[in-house]
Amino acid sequence: MLSQIKHYIKTYISIRYGLAGALFLGIMVFGINYYDSGDVTASTTAALKQSAYTFIFGGYVSALCENYTSKGKFLIGILLPSSIAIIATYTVHSLKGTPNPELSTIPTIIFAPLGFLFIAYNKKRELKRSSNPQA
Repeated sequence: MLSQIKHYIKTYISIRYGLAGALFLGIMVFGINYYDSGDVTASTTAALKQSAYTFIFGGYVSALCENYTSKGKFLIGILLPSSIAIIATYTVHSLKGTPNPELSTIPTIIFAPLGFLFIAYNKKRELKRSSNPQA
């Protein structure tokens, strides 16, 4: 059972990008909430929830980007994960009662495609290096 879970995580979640996103956004969410409330416990809870969500969801869509790029589908590797991230962000903000979910989704609209372009480019470069070790 544990080996199946490990295999699933290695196959469908990019540990590298999931952890990077979790750390970055976790720290940001902690800082925003601590600055606003001064409550360490509430700020830590918010940061841990954001980190877990980002590790799993961000790691999943990052792995999706890498998998499509590995198959030579560079554009789909950028557009599909970006679309998923944008729709998920808008949906979560709408369901959570964010006053203006459209405005809250703008950062994702801007940064998701750029982030997935970075991931796809790095994956393409990795693949090129591994297929031509002398270069």
